[in-house]
Amino acid sequence: MDVVVKPTGSEGTLWSLKDRLGRVLGAIEQDGEMLFQIMPEPNGTLKSVPRTHPTLDKAMTAVAGHMHGECALDSQDLG
Repeated sequence: MDVVVKPTGSEGTLWSLKDRLGRVLGAIEQDGEMLFQIMPEPNGTLKSVPRTHPTLDKAMTAVAGHMHGECALDSQDLG
């Protein structure tokens, strides 16, 4: 299943995770230690994915691997 990552909020530290049908799968948050934390929906398909990653790219790679699909930034947010 493919996952779309979209920045949310104004601080640049939070991204939503949704499938291509718009269903919410969770979020990725950059914490105070500059690590990226995957925060899955409580009953969602991402609840067993490793949570902490050193970069957004590595967090997205973990999501893609777990979901057996792609994990990409929302094309509307690409310059």
